[in-house]
Amino acid sequence: MSTTDNRSGYDPESQLTQLKQLCRQRSRVLYRDQALYLQILRDELQERALQALFALVTKVEPSRFSALSPEARQQFQASVVNLTQRCSVVLTVEQLMVLAQQIREEAVRQDDRSRREMVKVLGKQLQQTTPSAPEPQRDPKGSVHLSLDSPLQQPELFGLQPSAPDQRSEPEPEIQSMPESDEEPLDERVDDLDVLQSLFELAGEALQSQADDDGGDGAMTSPPTEGNQVEFLPAMPDTLLSWMQSMDLALARRLRNLSHAINVEMLRSGLANALLPITLLEAVLRGQVETQSSASNVLRLRLPMPIGEFEQGMDVLCLLLRSSEFEFDSPRLRRVRHRLHDHQRALLKMVQQQRHWQRRVLDREALNHWQSPSDPIPPGG
Repeated sequence: MSTTDNRSGYDPESQLTQLKQLCRQRSRVLYRDQALYLQILRDELQERALQALFALVTKVEPSRFSALSPEARQQFQASVVNLTQRCSVVLTVEQLMVLAQQIREEAVRQDDRSRREMVKVLGKQLQQTTPSAPEPQRDPKGSVHLSLDSPLQQPELFGLQPSAPDQRSEPEPEIQSMPESDEEPLDERVDDLDVLQSLFELAGEALQSQADDDGGDGAMTSPPTEGNQVEFLPAMPDTLLSWMQSMDLALARRLRNLSHAINVEMLRSGLANALLPITLLEAVLRGQVETQSSASNVLRLRLPMPIGEFEQGMDVLCLLLRSSEFEFDSPRLRRVRHRLHDHQRALLKMVQQQRHWQRRVLDREALNHWQSPSDPIPPGG
């Protein structure tokens, strides 16, 4: 054991084991609070969505809503209720874990695709900037060549291999086969294969996003019992903290997809004249786009570009359900979110302790390896 371990009196491996046990105990309470949060959200999802639609339709565009017939209003409300119910089914811990795994895989695919595109661009730039091989220069007749090689390495000086300077300097002609007229070059075929592969990948992602919008997942998992809750949760503080962050991302993705589906229904029924793309909704959730003040779960964006008669720009409004807006209107959700924040702060401290003891383990292993000789026979023995 190292001198630092002797002074502290603590074994790093035993400290990591105790930290793992504390993480297991906290994961039980964390799972219950996360499940309770989602249960409250499922109970209030439909009511909050209808309230946001009422504020969006009646207060912002009352003429469009009044122009609808009673049958069209009932059909629109029924479609919204159906979408919220289908989304509520997948607002569980297990289904959000499945979606979080899909989000991680999607991020990996995007990184690989961007890396391949960058390599392809760099390869084309190198081909354009790389100079071609210079042609060999021919020396005039009677030129004297000075070389540092020994005479034995130059047998032509002794007449062993007589050769004319002109014949020695000229390169032998290379036989090049002309490509056939009906055969494509290899580079063009490789580019066509890359384009086809990219198209298939984009089509697969479009089908996957459509499945996410419909509210269904490829794999439905059964809810765990009270005894095996800890088994599928991470066992270390850093991975458990990452699990909490992935759950928040998956929940935001579910609410974003539901918002986009409701906006599509508004466009079909004539209650909206524009549809914001889903990438713009994602940018708003990431804080990359500045928004205007509006009602809860209603997004108001100011478009500076002139459109038609709106020379100074116009405001575009749509529905965007966010967990922060739900918590602002629901005291029950705020209380559970406060407990989740307590778990997060406790895990941050545990992560610091974990990294400290992991460094201690590495230091001790390096010191033991340095002190123990690899050769049992001492030098000079």
